[in-house]
Amino acid sequence: MLKPLRALLTDRRRARSLAVASVTLAAAGIVLVRAPKPSHGGPRSSLLAPEVAPPQTSPSASRAPSVAFSTAALHGRVAMAQGAVSPGGVSHVYAEIRVEADAAGDREVQRPVAMALVLDISGSMSGEKIEQARGSVLSLVDQMRDDDRIALVTYSDTARIVQPLARVADVRQRLHAVVPAIGIEGGTNIPAGLAAGAGALESVPSSFARRIVLVSDGQDTSGQPLDRTASRVRERAEQGVTLSALGVGADYDERFMSRVADAGRGNYEFLRQGSQLRAFLTRELNEATRTTVDNARVAVRLPAGWSLARGYGAEVRSDGRELTVPLGSMYAGEARRLVLDLLVNPTVAQGVHGLGSAGALHARLDYDDLRTSAPVTREVGQLAMAVAPSALDANASRDPAVFAEAEGTVIAARQAEAVVAWRSGDRAQAAAIAQQNLTTLRALQAAAPTPTRAAQISAYSRDRSAFEDMSAASEEGRAYGLRSNAIHRRALRSATAY
Repeated sequence: MLKPLRALLTDRRRARSLAVASVTLAAAGIVLVRAPKPSHGGPRSSLLAPEVAPPQTSPSASRAPSVAFSTAALHGRVAMAQGAVSPGGVSHVYAEIRVEADAAGDREVQRPVAMALVLDISGSMSGEKIEQARGSVLSLVDQMRDDDRIALVTYSDTARIVQPLARVADVRQRLHAVVPAIGIEGGTNIPAGLAAGAGALESVPSSFARRIVLVSDGQDTSGQPLDRTASRVRERAEQGVTLSALGVGADYDERFMSRVADAGRGNYEFLRQGSQLRAFLTRELNEATRTTVDNARVAVRLPAGWSLARGYGAEVRSDGRELTVPLGSMYAGEARRLVLDLLVNPTVAQGVHGLGSAGALHARLDYDDLRTSAPVTREVGQLAMAVAPSALDANASRDPAVFAEAEGTVIAARQAEAVVAWRSGDRAQAAAIAQQNLTTLRALQAAAPTPTRAAQISAYSRDRSAFEDMSAASEEGRAYGLRSNAIHRRALRSATAY
């Protein structure tokens, strides 16, 4: 009789949690339907009205499937936010993927680094920015080990190789003489600078951590389509060359810089002042030195009746039901979070998999282990999904913790939308999106509090105040928007951004 009693108590606790959450959400004005997709083509609104119960870890407490994996260099899990879908209509279902590179401790090997710095020297970089950039480059050179490799490229209307790739010990003294003389000139031909930086790394063996760091404070003046530039950056990333983009000041091309950073699987940052550049170059060097994994990627095979609506946290490549989520290189201790918003058609799924079954998602992890110089493939496993008798039963199958984390990721994309709307002059739209996000987050937090969600709420409250009190066209407003969006973008791939 003990087991049935535990099950009964669990059901009663879940019912009480659902009732409390429903009251909270109703009081907040959230309706138990999915909001329509925004007309401006951004990410869809959150599902709203989840079963916001406290996180439960007992296998009997949730039917949502989850599979953990562990290898010599990476560990993590793949989890579905729910174990069943509604029998009527197409359902949105979240899959959350967490991947962490093991902190190697005594086994950690300091990897040699080959870094190409691609530095904007257009007219807008004059004054404090170029002075700080010169000092930051020299500081980086002094921190690099003798056997690391460095190349320095400057660009304006065209690109110039100030220092071809060379062993740091052989050129350190020369760079201390040459860098202070770097001057200002011309426009901002970013693709030319990127091509020169990539060319400098072409002959570097894969035993090195290869990284391009792009620094710009202006708008690209090359006239080349951004899609073409991003495609070339993506091709280099497939070959193990990471690209990070650092935007300096309040007037650079945010769309360009963030897009190439995504394609290059590196970092994107906003730097309000040139004085911040030194710290970020140091971080880039530290990450590259601690790289333990290259070409990490998660392959997901969807069952019949499933399709991808949108991925968050990485560029997701879709070939029908075959999805590839490239992560690129990872350094020791780095944690990545990915969310897949999937569409499940129960009618099609049951026609293939049988009555009551929506099929099973299959996941596989691939990467190159730099400690052993060997490729690794790990079958993560299958996560089965049922078709519930009713929508209420489908909601009851949700894992509250996984669902809330996935919702938080989707909401981060929505918040970036709000910032874009504000910067385009539509304060009403920005405020409406931000308020919806805050309402949902506060309801989630009331039922299942976490410090991360509290920090997210605080950040969005600051955004909401800025939308009301600050002009987006002012220098302060431009800087605020760039900084806020950089944070929201980081939140799409990491749980610690806020």
